[in-house]
Amino acid sequence: MSPPKSSTGQSSAPYGDWQSPITATMVAQQRSSVHDIICTKGSLLWLKCMSEENGRLSLHTLPKGAIKASELTPSPYNVRSKVHEYGGAACLYTGIDLYFSNFSDQRLYHLAIGDVANTLTPCAITPEGPFRYADAVWDAARQRIICVMEDHSVASAKPINTLVAIYPKDGYSQTLSSGADFYASPAISPCGSKLSWLSWMHPHMPWDSTYLWLAEFDETGDLANSTHIAGGDDESIVQPRWGSQNTLYFISDKSNWWNIYSFEDGITTPLCPTQAEFAKPMWALGQHTYDITDQGDIIAVYINENGCHIGHISKQGFGKSSALKPLLGPYPDIKKLYVYKDKLFFLAGQKLGEDLILEHNLNTKSTLRIAGSPPSPLYAGYISQSESLSFETKDGSIINGYYYPPTNARYSNHSPDAPPLIIKTHGGPSSSASSSLDLSIQFWSSRGFAVFDVNYRGSTGFGRANRMKLYGAWGIADVEDCSYAANFLVNAGLAHPEKLIIRGHSAGGYTTLAALTFSDTFHAGASYYGISDLKALAEECHKFESCYVQQLLNEATLSAAVYQDRSPLSHLNSLRTPAIFFQGAQDKVVPPNQAQKMVSALRENNTIVEYFEFKEEAHGFRNNANIESALNAELLFYKKNLSL
Repeated sequence: MSPPKSSTGQSSAPYGDWQSPITATMVAQQRSSVHDIICTKGSLLWLKCMSEENGRLSLHTLPKGAIKASELTPSPYNVRSKVHEYGGAACLYTGIDLYFSNFSDQRLYHLAIGDVANTLTPCAITPEGPFRYADAVWDAARQRIICVMEDHSVASAKPINTLVAIYPKDGYSQTLSSGADFYASPAISPCGSKLSWLSWMHPHMPWDSTYLWLAEFDETGDLANSTHIAGGDDESIVQPRWGSQNTLYFISDKSNWWNIYSFEDGITTPLCPTQAEFAKPMWALGQHTYDITDQGDIIAVYINENGCHIGHISKQGFGKSSALKPLLGPYPDIKKLYVYKDKLFFLAGQKLGEDLILEHNLNTKSTLRIAGSPPSPLYAGYISQSESLSFETKDGSIINGYYYPPTNARYSNHSPDAPPLIIKTHGGPSSSASSSLDLSIQFWSSRGFAVFDVNYRGSTGFGRANRMKLYGAWGIADVEDCSYAANFLVNAGLAHPEKLIIRGHSAGGYTTLAALTFSDTFHAGASYYGISDLKALAEECHKFESCYVQQLLNEATLSAAVYQDRSPLSHLNSLRTPAIFFQGAQDKVVPPNQAQKMVSALRENNTIVEYFEFKEEAHGFRNNANIESALNAELLFYKKNLSL
């Protein structure tokens, strides 16, 4: 039955019960947008998520003179690394040869593609075994790959991470650096005689502490005279990169903000002291948010309160805040940026369409679209335009987020009541909300829900001090901020006071469960592979995050009572709010028993609860059918339990 029409020809239906053309199928298929880009000597390659193939990542390029992109890595090859579990930097392109990590076996493969795509079958260059590879660079002088290797040979122990050199002709592996818990970002000087890289140790995460090293190659290709040149326990260094004049550049947060520095002749210089972030947390390897021109200038992405921008830092102005000149933006998000001669390539988000690969000519100022689609007319009248809103938290911090009002061209709702509200909690928790088009948000707003994507304390993009505000306060500060956000919107007349929902995935799932357990603000919630038992997580978590819980709780001993105090599983009598859980059976980051124990106990307490477990999913769902099933089940759950 169609909804009744109003005198204006529009339909009328309660909030939350609107029919929308933005389906769960479309949400799942949005993953087919560009996933990543790499640029080598002006040749541009990009990773595309093949949603019709359950999220397989495939490399594409646009051959010279062609109007249609070509696929370089055919099915079943999946260009994805599992180093640190989150991967990233899974491929290396030299301009002639392509090397990539294949997801199913984690071996490195070689494909000679030259200037145009061909159909040759990739050939494995590393042996079978429990090894993973990522973050590779090409050592032209020695005709070898230098990359991060993760060794899982001993099943009962944490994997061993090293920096290695691999010779493609015979697969021989040479260890260059070992002993640190983690490695990242090897970079070879233009003269080929030096290597820089990052390392860090437990209990730190790379946005807490990293060390930048510099060494020389000896005649055997080993490293000599390794020197620690920047970084420390209270400083995060990311993205070391060499300029054409053998100057080393990097990003450091020692001023509170991730700013760009140079290192030359033993002297470190801040290039442009600015209250803005030039980087993001290194959850995945391979960040590339700045590049150096042939003239020695810097083109960089920077994030401030107005969004993501691209700026030009003149070499003549190095050391001065005024050196930064706006070039492009703002964009909702910019994921990657490369410079080649007079061209700038970057991957940018849109508010009304999928991510775009753009080429900007630095001389003519013209911008071309290489890949990605402009806003679809299918969305007209159904896409909610976000509004940035700010509010003050309990400790006086100013927190912001993006508010999406209910939007649907088919409906004219004259109800005096405000709409139901969904508070969306990002993962990480040191991640951040973005205003780029996210159909998983528009799925809700086009059905009559308001959505607030909140940047609680600890979120990225607001300086190191704000990131540190969550340390020792996880499960408290984030929960307070979500509750404050909901009440702020209720008081502003933007949300119904009795129809407040909270949802999130991973660490956002923990915040969701903690909010349902430790506050009385919300009336329903959804946890996607969320954390319920902090001690179990700390004991069972994979190596990369195995000390992160201790950091977030500011507690080094697993016997401490704080683990129980902050774990929703330990306070089940306090959770009487309807909750729905979604979990992957293969999840190694947040094991399934976290959700299973929670659901079993809630059922025993006669709390309204539903549970969906997908046997082939890990941490983050990739199967289209599962994504659709989860969203549709979540919608039905809210309708049943909030009388929508």
